[in-house]
Amino acid sequence: MTFVPIDKLKAGMVLDRDIYLFNSITSKIIMLRCGQILTQAYIEKLHEFDILGAYIHTNQEKEKTISATQTHFRQPVKRELRQEALTSIHQVYNMFNQVAQKINVSSINQTMNISKKLVNSLRCNIEAKISIANLKMYDDYTYNHSLGVSILSIAIGLELGLKTQDLYDLGLCALLHDIGKMAVPISIIAKPAKLTLEEFSIVKQHPVKGAEFFLKHNLANNAICGGVLTHHEKYDGTGYPNGLSGDDIPLFGRIISVADVYDALTSIRPYRKPSTPAEAIEYIMGSSGISFDIAIVRAFLNKVAPYPIGSCVRLSNGELAIIVKQNDYNPSRPVIRLFNQPDVLLDLCMQRDVQNIVIENICDVKTVENH
Repeated sequence: MTFVPIDKLKAGMVLDRDIYLFNSITSKIIMLRCGQILTQAYIEKLHEFDILGAYIHTNQEKEKTISATQTHFRQPVKRELRQEALTSIHQVYNMFNQVAQKINVSSINQTMNISKKLVNSLRCNIEAKISIANLKMYDDYTYNHSLGVSILSIAIGLELGLKTQDLYDLGLCALLHDIGKMAVPISIIAKPAKLTLEEFSIVKQHPVKGAEFFLKHNLANNAICGGVLTHHEKYDGTGYPNGLSGDDIPLFGRIISVADVYDALTSIRPYRKPSTPAEAIEYIMGSSGISFDIAIVRAFLNKVAPYPIGSCVRLSNGELAIIVKQNDYNPSRPVIRLFNQPDVLLDLCMQRDVQNIVIENICDVKTVENH
């Protein structure tokens, strides 16, 4: 599946996702279904209603020439690489409690190779925005979380202009940042209620345990160990385990802390429901300069898309809309087109008269059909 901009669509291409068209006379939604073969008449209708493009079957011969703007919509990491990464993370985590003679250095090397593949994949889609929905593809929280944090961390690192080897090290560090949780009893990790002070003090030791594991077996360099050790430090000095602040926190730790919180907030946990991507972004923006490095938050905001272009969303006033443009300054408040007023564009970030309107959620097809 590939997003093809409107000016590159050709008759004969096959849709890989539904398309929504807006009839300004009847205020009804006309839908082109997944699997529909595009005709010139359909394409002209898309132009008429200012649709930005369509997701198309990638096996079509006529898709070979595609505008660079499509990189905003690609999934930056393929499913096969995700699964390979999860398997590799699992293997390294299983080594945590083994004696030195049983430590398999090749598993660490394999995980580094995964990091390199992730970096290269994201670099090939350098303009891509990361949609958190595309990261939530597996049920196992620990490994899925580690992969999500790595993808987000690498994306931030690319935005910051880190060198290639630093990106590789950052990716590995993020993949294994929570390995110290293997020293925490599962009864605490999976507890469906607030932790006691004693339980939380045990959890707070997991960065130390993780860094000690790598140092003890000489498995990682200082930058990687430092990132593992400091990913829960806060910019104002209120984090753990050592209460570091500002630039005393290593760069990897400052990057991973942002990615870690975003992925954790948007994940289902035993003790709470997930936050929406927009809620998580608002939290990170509100904590900029307090919990998080301002420069890293800015880089993060340039790389995430809680509402990808073309998404159907429900607004707090009950109306449905489609996302037509991202606001890099505040990705949780994009430019939208109302379903029932297709000639109206609203900039939720810049227009004062709509500042009290927020996006509540992304709508599924049935919700749109019944609107």
